[in-house]
Order: sequence, then structure tokens, then C-alpha cells
Amino acid sequence: MAIYNQFNYNHLPARDVIPYGERESYIVSLAEAKEHLRIGHNSDDTYISRLIKAAQLLCEHYAGQVFTDGNFILTCDTWEQTMEIPNISGVHEIDHIKYMNDATPSAQVTWPDTEYYLVKNISRQRIALKEDKDYPNLRNGLGNIEVKFIARPVWQLANHIDGNHNEVAIQAVLITIADMYENRQSVVVGRIASRIPKTSEYLLDSLRIQRI
Repeated sequence: MAIYNQFNYNHLPARDVIPYGERESYIVSLAEAKEHLRIGHNSDDTYISRLIKAAQLLCEHYAGQVFTDGNFILTCDTWEQTMEIPNISGVHEIDHIKYMNDATPSAQVTWPDTEYYLVKNISRQRIALKEDKDYPNLRNGLGNIEVKFIARPVWQLANHIDGNHNEVAIQAVLITIADMYENRQSVVVGRIASRIPKTSEYLLDSLRIQRI
């Protein structure tokens, strides 16, 4: 399973955000991708379907937001003063928060949602304590905290459903699919495989969530 993002933020412990489960839909359909690639046969359908998923994940990572609803898991080592969810804007709902403590070292404990709430913001979402509540005790170790959440496109959460944002994202993903399909050889010279094409970057700059 691919890691969506891993980094240190303000010298805090590293946190991982990982896609969880299969999405119900992607922003580009197989038919749209094949039309863009000018492909009429079906022999590459499975491969193109995989490219659609990979291209969308790469474009989402660059834009800092999802283009279709998706489930994600954030893992942390310790509670932080600001429990910010990194690199993904549009967090819609917390499914659960589980943690490990010394009392139950071999099993996760669910943190009741009556003790925390989700602070929603266009550029940042964070988990905050409710009044008179405190973070639970943790065991000594890594990966003690698991936060499963649902993310949605920012333009939907902000009620900016005018179609423009959606079309920009579609074009960026289509261009990335075409680039990946064209350069599908085992060895490709003169390009960075982990980067989306510059044209896709230029398109997504209008959607990109900038972190302050």
C-alpha cells in the first residue's frame, strides 16, 4: 500500500497518511481515459484502470486535496499539541481514533468521539479536545495512534460546485495518465517518474492548497 505522505512538521514526530480501501469512484472513467489516449481496443483496459488510480493519487498529492471521496488512515507516534491532519485538505469526517496504551498493549482502544471534535478549515483540519477533556495515556513505542477519516473535494465542502474545479482536475489527471501510458517502458530516460507532468502542475496550481 502506497504512503500518501510522510514528513516531519515543525520537528514533531513523523506521521503517515495512507489511502484505505477501494474508492467508490475516480474522477476519470475508463472510457474517458481511452478516448484521451485514442485507444479503441480492450487489451489494455486493466492496465489503464490502474493508471487512472495512480495518476489521480499523484495529482491529489500535488494539489493537497482529494478529487473524489476517499478513506484514509493517519498514524502518529504521540499526541501533539495541535493534532493536524497533514497534506490532505477536505477532511469531512473522523471515522475513528484508536490508540495503544500500557493497559492493553496488544489491542487498540477506541477514543470516544465525545472527547474530541474535528476543526474544519479549507487549508487545514485538526483534531481538538472538547472542554475539560485530555488526551489518553499512550504506551512507549511507535505508531500508537490510528486516525481513520473520510476526505472530500474541497470545492464540494465549500459549496463551490460550478464544474470548473472538477474540469481542471480531470484534465490534469488525463494528461498524467497519457504521460504514464506513453512512458510505460521498464526504463525511461530524461524524466522523474514520481513527478506529474509540468502541464498537470500548471493546471493544478489553481487548486493547490498552500500550507502556511
